[in-house]
Amino acid sequence: MATLINILVLGAIWGALYTLIAVGFTLIFGVAGIINLSHGTFYMLGAYLAYTFMTLWKINVPMSALMAVGVTALVGILIDRFGIRPMRERHVYVLIITLALAFFFQELMYALYGPHGKAVKSFVSGEIILANVHVTHQKILTFFVSGALVTLLWFFIKKTKTGKSTSAVAQNRDAAILVGIRPERVYLITAGISAALASVAGVFIAPILEAVPTMWVFPLFKAFAVVIIGGLGSIEGAIIAGMLLGYSETMVSVLISANYPDMVYLVAIILVLVLRPRGLMGKRAH
Repeated sequence: MATLINILVLGAIWGALYTLIAVGFTLIFGVAGIINLSHGTFYMLGAYLAYTFMTLWKINVPMSALMAVGVTALVGILIDRFGIRPMRERHVYVLIITLALAFFFQELMYALYGPHGKAVKSFVSGEIILANVHVTHQKILTFFVSGALVTLLWFFIKKTKTGKSTSAVAQNRDAAILVGIRPERVYLITAGISAALASVAGVFIAPILEAVPTMWVFPLFKAFAVVIIGGLGSIEGAIIAGMLLGYSETMVSVLISANYPDMVYLVAIILVLVLRPRGLMGKRAH
């Protein structure tokens, strides 16, 4: 019983976190048609900014979280405006510049904070016990925040004017221009949202896992896995794939060994690319 509860609870928590990281990655791909290899950097910045504002500057938790997410969103917008926009149509250039930026921020964190991990105090203390399974309130909070933000993003895309403009650019950029939509404005908004979502994941994971300069790699690989499994450009697919990946990794970790969870997403990527290249929810190429 304890094993089942452990899988159900931890799988949901990690699945929600993977989804939060991946939806921004797939959003920017679906709208702008680019693969942003600096996406994991926003996760890392969220964690380090949370450490800076909460631990070093002693600012309260809500304000620190908002500041961390806001600053990271601004960084995402600036990267899109000055790093990606000049050569947006040249995809190799975008891959190179975003990867270079990821390593730049990694080295910047080494220079500013050193190589050792930086811990952040939990936003909420305490834990609950379910059949001898201890789950901290911080993890529960992370699950609910992740789920709420993914839900809000879905409503934003489907129900708001700006969200519908984003969908229009994703579907047909030229037609969107004809009806008065400015694609570059949509790209900036999308870049900001994408960075903000990854930053939230970093902010809330900082009390669970220490902030380290190389932590940007982990979410980038997970985001790749989720969007390939779910289908490039599909938010619904990212949600489904994120939860599947979270539960699959948790099952392997609990039932087999904690050394093998990372094998799950690698095997999943290979199987999907071989059996269903467009992913679970991806559209068939015309």
